[in-house]
Amino acid sequence: MRTQRKLTDRRRARRATTGPRLGLAAVAMALALAGCQSLGDGSGDTPDDVVPGGGADDGAPMLQIEISGGFVMMGYDFSRVPELTVYADGRAIVQGPQIAIYPAPALPNLQVEQLSEADVEALVAAARDAGLLAEPPVYGQPRITDVPTTFVTLTVDGRTYEHAANALGFVEGEGSMGEGAPPAGDSGMTADERAARVALAGFVATATDLVGATGNGEPYEITAFGVFAQPVPDGAGTTADGLAVQVLPWPLDVPLAAAAECTVVDGDAAQTLLKTLAGANTATQFEQDGVTYNVWFRPLLPHQSTCDGLR
Repeated sequence: MRTQRKLTDRRRARRATTGPRLGLAAVAMALALAGCQSLGDGSGDTPDDVVPGGGADDGAPMLQIEISGGFVMMGYDFSRVPELTVYADGRAIVQGPQIAIYPAPALPNLQVEQLSEADVEALVAAARDAGLLAEPPVYGQPRITDVPTTFVTLTVDGRTYEHAANALGFVEGEGSMGEGAPPAGDSGMTADERAARVALAGFVATATDLVGATGNGEPYEITAFGVFAQPVPDGAGTTADGLAVQVLPWPLDVPLAAAAECTVVDGDAAQTLLKTLAGANTATQFEQDGVTYNVWFRPLLPHQSTCDGLR
């Protein structure tokens, strides 16, 4: 069992750029992209940790789109797996279709797609064309609340560029995510800010469409979890809609009392937990030593072995 803080200093710094926590619908998205040496920004020497023709040699993802943050229910951010993660070998882990039931299954439907070298090069080229391999511009703050923040972090040839735009896609011209988007002229932003947002939104759409177009995904094999638990003050209860909550016995020796921030479950314990979660949902509670807990589960991705970076 390994227990660590849920929120790293880097995550705190990211949240500080987003302004107030805006509402139940607010989330954050993070995108990390590392390209081939030959496709870099042409700015000079290659750092020692960069593999020619590929990304950094530490196993970090080349590209990641993550939804998190905002004023959401406890455990939502923690259990939310990035929407898209791409590695140097072209593996892409994405959120697959999910059955439309409530409460939802306890685990997401993670799929692995295989991108070609040309696809990976296209992602890097799209980032360059969007002007994202440079010092981030000011993206402004639209006059909108209760909407996501989009974080874009690009790492190309060992250099990292971080972008953050609140309400990206909810302003006219950015690929609106719903009806009633305010006209760009009424958004409270400058022309330069609007142009930067359009470029960022276009890159995110390009990356999402490119990875989602392969259609040959396989289920992602979960080998480890981050686990976050909180005691239920009054024991088992009901959901917000009045449904009785399912309570299962906790199947592991890992103490939930020690998971108040984050505990890693891996190896045989992770496989045991997988079997239990097959019959659980997002409202399921777990009982251990006479105490009932709300528990949230975060499948760890191939580059993750600790709670570092989980919320």
